[in-house]
Amino acid sequence: MAITTYSELQTAVANWLDRSGDAAFTARVPEFIALGESRLNRLLRLRVMQADTPLTGTIGLRTLALPTDFVEPIRLQLTTFGDFVRLAAQDASTMRYRMTNGTPQAWAVNGANIDVDCPCDQAHTFTFHYRKSFALSDTATTNWLLSNHPDVYLFAALVESGLFTEDASYLTGVHQRLDLAIEEILHKEARSESLAILEVDPALGVRALFRHVMIRNQKSEIRNRKRFPISDLRVLTSDF
Repeated sequence: MAITTYSELQTAVANWLDRSGDAAFTARVPEFIALGESRLNRLLRLRVMQADTPLTGTIGLRTLALPTDFVEPIRLQLTTFGDFVRLAAQDASTMRYRMTNGTPQAWAVNGANIDVDCPCDQAHTFTFHYRKSFALSDTATTNWLLSNHPDVYLFAALVESGLFTEDASYLTGVHQRLDLAIEEILHKEARSESLAILEVDPALGVRALFRHVMIRNQKSEIRNRKRFPISDLRVLTSDF
């Protein structure tokens, strides 16, 4: 069966474990999905997970609430004056805080909030760029990850069900499938990022491709002929 919605995912988990008629088990399936989803949110760093949200400061305060779907920060920009001004990211434990109201210049994630380095002297506006979580529910019935990689959702939920079913051998096999699916997703993401980097400057892209082909051919020649000393490997690091 197709797995395109939260409901279909729940059915698939029960079917794969042959527990579709077990009311006690099916009642726990949403928990297995949520636990598996938490694992995926920790492991996956995908561009599709990046989001922007506007934030507004309060006069006299230096805290901004993090979005509810926050996983990891990327950048904070001040937009009060019409331009996007990137603030310096700091560690909350070492950031130098100013006591007087002013325009923030730095920020840090601190617990459930963003701290800026001084209390706001006006209702400053910001754009927060961050990595958001995947979160299926009865109201959010699908998302990009489920639509494009339903297997990783299924395997993640099945792994979390292992402690409930107490089937160690089955858990081991499914865990291997999950690890492979995650690896394939991250590999695909890396290829896309590499392509984006090459397209920034076509000249750099051509040079990088030429270097890659030359290195591959030289490695192959050295390996096949098997008569060059190891010092000949120096050609592989020359600059083209």
